[in-house]
Amino acid sequence: MAAALAEEPEPSPRLLELRTEERQLFKEYQTITARQEVEYAGERLTVASAEARLRTTREQDEREALWRQIKAAELACAPALDTLFGRLLQVRRDIAVESGHPDYASLNWADRADTIASTETLLEAIGEVFQGVERGLQEHRAEALGVQTLRPWDLDVALTVPTTFQLPIEEYVPTAERVLNRLDVQFGDVVRQIRDHGGFDLSPRPGKPNGNICAHSMKEGRSVLVCNFSGGVESFRGLLHELGHAAHHHSISSVPDHVFWDFTGFWEVQEFYAFVFTYIGLLEFFELHAVSEEERRWYLRSTVERIMERFSDVEERTRLELWLYQQEPPTTNEIDAASRRLTRTAGVDWRDLDDVLNKRWQKPHTFKYAFYNIDYAIAMLAALQFVHAYQQDRTASLERLKCSMLLGATAGAQKIFAEAGITYPFQRAQLECARSVLEDWLA
Repeated sequence: MAAALAEEPEPSPRLLELRTEERQLFKEYQTITARQEVEYAGERLTVASAEARLRTTREQDEREALWRQIKAAELACAPALDTLFGRLLQVRRDIAVESGHPDYASLNWADRADTIASTETLLEAIGEVFQGVERGLQEHRAEALGVQTLRPWDLDVALTVPTTFQLPIEEYVPTAERVLNRLDVQFGDVVRQIRDHGGFDLSPRPGKPNGNICAHSMKEGRSVLVCNFSGGVESFRGLLHELGHAAHHHSISSVPDHVFWDFTGFWEVQEFYAFVFTYIGLLEFFELHAVSEEERRWYLRSTVERIMERFSDVEERTRLELWLYQQEPPTTNEIDAASRRLTRTAGVDWRDLDDVLNKRWQKPHTFKYAFYNIDYAIAMLAALQFVHAYQQDRTASLERLKCSMLLGATAGAQKIFAEAGITYPFQRAQLECARSVLEDWLA
């Protein structure tokens, strides 16, 4: 491994200069979007605050008014973001050329287990295979909100969370220990180790960064979970996700002299374990607690919604980015038209909202992390296939999972997935297998 790393060529001064310029453009993006504010009901709100209010309102008129104000704030920044993205496209094209690649998409796919062509085929297949699940979710949402046809402002509203079963945040760690013990005592030990060295920091507090993260020291074999949970089963799923990362990292640390060197190019495998623990952990949680059948259905449906949101986002955005980064930088009007063409609007009434549709591509990840979410979609598809195997033979599937974890980060996605019992790149039958799990959860 050291020899392979030593053969990596030193980046040229020009490439270092371009990477610095790219980071500066990220900062400019933050500066532009930080100016976005929403005026609503006599208040000045940040976009994040307005979106939080939108998620919780039950009044249709208020939903529409908030959504339109949020989009007006975003569209006010669109011209500046158009100009910024044009500069970013040119910088990324220059980075690819300086790195010896014909375009930026080829540079990003250079070290992947799949190809651009197979990725495009996968994205098209995801849209086809899962369209029935998406349609069923839309019909349920329209019924729950009491509307005949969904409008865009109906998509962001959180459907009412059940409150019969309570799970306070103080119960998260002991509950997680019991859940992971049901899977394997080795996984339960991970929870105990983190707890014993004070590695759980789960509640939000002033000044604490947003989001959830699992940080791990390979040398010490210790994980720290820094999260922002507020209690309830919904947030507990997030803890299961981070514990999936911790279990994976602890497994790697258990191998003497194991090198965990490839982190950023290893997302699909890392997130595979996190999603596996999210899904099977939730199923085991239900077996531990007297959660009503109605609430189980709600939480499973909510899980399916999150999965489908990610699939839809990945399909649209990655297909757009592959179009963007395999040619000379297109004009703003061409980008808008491509975004409109690739946006799935079936089941939602977007009439008279072309200006918003045109700029749906102006999302943070488009500017900051090109091709970011494709790894998460791959991870979720693999995790759902594992859930299917788990439901067929719990013991055998868990043994395969543990063996795959021991391969660390140096074997590559194909070999690691194969050790877990999953063929990669995926065939259509595997997508249909993953879909069957979601259909079972919605049944």
